[in-house]
Amino acid sequence: MGILSGREALPIIDLPETQVQPEEAAAAFDQHQRWSRLVGGGDGVIYGVQSDGLLYWYRHRGWPTAAFDWANSGTGLAIGSGWQDFVTVLGDGNGVLYGVRGDGTVLYYQRIVSNMDTGAGTWANNATGVVVGTGFDAFPRIFGGPGGVIWCVDADGILYRSRRINGTFETPQPLGSGFNVARYLFADTGNVIYAVSGTGGLTWFRYRDGAGWANNGQPIAIGDNDWFELFRRDLFAGCGTGAVYLIRIDHSTVPGDDGDLVALRLTNSQTVDTDGGARWINNATGKVVGLGFTVERSAGLQGYPQQQSVPAGGRVSIALSTAFTSVTAQLVRVAPGGDTPVTGSTTVTGGLQMLPANYRSAGCGWAERYAADIPADWPSGVYAARFTGRFARVQHVPFVVRPAAPAQKIAVVLPTNTYHAYNGWSGHDQYSEGQAGVRRTISFLRPSYNWLIAPKGQYDLELFSDLELLRWLAAEQIGFDCYTDHDLHTGGWLSSYNAVVLGSHPEYFSMAMRTNLANYLAAGGCLIGTGGNQIYERAEFDAGGTTLTFRAADGSRDLFLDHYQLPESQLLGVNFEYEGWMTFAPYRVLRDHPFLAGTGLSAGDEFGAHGRNGAASAWEFDTLQGLDGEVAPEGVIAQGTNPTSRSGAAMVCKELPGGAFVFSASSMTFNGAIRVDPVVQRLLRNVFDRALSRPAGLSSNTV
Repeated sequence: MGILSGREALPIIDLPETQVQPEEAAAAFDQHQRWSRLVGGGDGVIYGVQSDGLLYWYRHRGWPTAAFDWANSGTGLAIGSGWQDFVTVLGDGNGVLYGVRGDGTVLYYQRIVSNMDTGAGTWANNATGVVVGTGFDAFPRIFGGPGGVIWCVDADGILYRSRRINGTFETPQPLGSGFNVARYLFADTGNVIYAVSGTGGLTWFRYRDGAGWANNGQPIAIGDNDWFELFRRDLFAGCGTGAVYLIRIDHSTVPGDDGDLVALRLTNSQTVDTDGGARWINNATGKVVGLGFTVERSAGLQGYPQQQSVPAGGRVSIALSTAFTSVTAQLVRVAPGGDTPVTGSTTVTGGLQMLPANYRSAGCGWAERYAADIPADWPSGVYAARFTGRFARVQHVPFVVRPAAPAQKIAVVLPTNTYHAYNGWSGHDQYSEGQAGVRRTISFLRPSYNWLIAPKGQYDLELFSDLELLRWLAAEQIGFDCYTDHDLHTGGWLSSYNAVVLGSHPEYFSMAMRTNLANYLAAGGCLIGTGGNQIYERAEFDAGGTTLTFRAADGSRDLFLDHYQLPESQLLGVNFEYEGWMTFAPYRVLRDHPFLAGTGLSAGDEFGAHGRNGAASAWEFDTLQGLDGEVAPEGVIAQGTNPTSRSGAAMVCKELPGGAFVFSASSMTFNGAIRVDPVVQRLLRNVFDRALSRPAGLSSNTV
C-alpha cells in the first residue's frame, strides 16, 4: 500500500462565521435523515456532515457530566461544504478531520478555532485538503481518527492499524482477527476500540505499543445487551474525553424520527482492564443532550429499485437521492458475472429527495432518476445499477432479473423477505424496540443495508452471503434461474425445475409461498436448503408486492408452528433450534451417505470449521425436535458440534416418493463456507448432481 505526501486541491468552502439555524437550511436537507456522519473532535466538539455535504461545528460543553449544555445555545455553525465526496469522515483532536474517498485516498484538514464558545475560526491551508494516505479502498470497514490512528477491517475480519507518522499514514499493520463479528466499531485515543458484540453488548479493547493487547486481546464487557441496532442508531466517541454518544431508537408505537442524542461518559476509558471494569458516570445511564440528530450514513448517495424483480425483456427503474448534482450510472451483472458492466455509462441528474412522514411503511416516494430496458437474452441473476459520484464514491442498487420463461433446471429463490425484515435503514426493522402490540409494515421502496454486493468487513447473512452460493454455482457451471420471495409468492413457474434452492436465511414466508412450495414437493420436485431458520414466520405482501406486514394482530410473532400448526419440518425435515444462537462450530459426520462421495470423510470426521461468516454450523440453525415431518435419525448426514442440548445444525436428506428429495444444510452460515472449505464444495456438488440427473418436468403444471 503506497503512501502519498504533498497536497491535492479539494477546497472546502469556508462559509461566513454566522450561526445557521436548522430551519434556515430546511430546503437543503431532510429532517428525517439530516446527518450522514457525526464525529467527535475532543473537548465536546462534534462535527456533523449534513446530507447535502455541509459541515457543521457544535460543542457540547456538558460532556464531563453528560449535561445539556451547548455552545451557541446548541445552534450549529456551518463551516464548510462538499463533504459528500467522502465515504467516511474521521475526527481527531485539535480541529483535525480526515476525509476518506471512495478511491482510498485520505485527506487531512484542520479547523483552527479562535473562540470555543462560538466556533469562530479559520481553516489551515486555505481549507484545501492535504493527501496523507492512499490505498484504504482495500478495506470495507474503516473507523478511528482519535490519536491520528485509522483502524481498518478487511473482508476476512482481520483488524489493521495505520498511524499518522511524520504527516502521513503508514501502511496498515495487522493486529488482530475476528473483528467481523462486531456490529459496530468505533475508537478513542490511546488505541482504545469500542465494539458492539454480536450478541449486543458493548465491549472494550486497547492496544498498547510494546506490550500488545490489554487483557490478552479478549474483550472486556462494559455495557449490557442494549447497545446494538435494535435499540441504538449511530455511535461515536468524543475523542480523548471518555465521552460516548449514541442516537436513540424511538420506541413509540408508531415510531417517529430517531434524533435524540444521548451522552455517556467512561471516566477510565484508558484503564478499564487495570481498574477491574468500567467506571461510568451516572451508573452508565445515558442522558439526552440533543434533539434533531437524525443520522443516515448513506444519505449522500442512496437509492432503491422500484421493483426488486424485473423480467428479462422488462425495464428496471431506480429511485435515487444524492447530494451530488449529477452522477454516472451503468448496469452491472453481479452473479453470474462478477460485477461485470453490461451497459455503457450515462450521466444522471442528482439532487436530494425528501421523505414523507410514513416512509418506513409506505415507502420513500422518490422519483425515478435512472431506468434501463433489460434485453430479453440477458441471463437470469443478480444485477445492480452502479452510481458513481466525485472521487469514486460508489453506490450499488441491486435487483433480480428473473427469466421471462424458465431456462435452466435449477431455480434459486433469494430470501428477499429476510433482507427487508432486517433492513435497519431509517432505524427500524422487524425487530426494533417499541411498536408494542401492533403489526409492523415495512416498505421495499427504500434503500437497504442488506442488498450489498461487496463484503463489508462484517458477518453478512443477507445478499452477500447468498452471492457466495450464486458465484459458486457459476464457477461450477451449474445453470440457474434467479427469483425473489415475491416471485415464489405469485408462483406459476415451479413445475419447470428439477430443484428449487433456498438461500442462507429464508425465515419469512407468506402463506402462498409455503403452499406453492408444498405443492411443488408433492408433485415430485426437489428442494435444496442451503440455510437455516427456514420457513419459520409468516409475513404477508400487499397487493402490489412492495410492502411486507409482519406479526399477528396483537403484535406477537406470527410463527407457522405456533399459530397454524405448520412446523417447517413438514417441508424441510428439520426445525429451528433456539439454543444455538451465536454459537460457531464445524459439522461432524454421523454416517456414510452418497452426498459425501469424494470428500474422503467417514463417521466421526469434522468439516466446515472455517467460513466467511464463522464456522459452517453457526449463528442460527435447525435440528430434530420430534415434530411432524422430521426426517428419521438415519436421514441425518452430519451434525454441528455446537454446545447445545441438541447439538448443532442437522444436515439432512429427506427422501420423497419417486426419487425426489429434500436436502437441508440447516445453518445460516453454511453458504459462507462454500468457497472456503473444499469438503463443503464437493458435498454440495453431489447434491446438485443428483438433482440435475432427475427427469425434467413434474406431475403438476400449476405450481
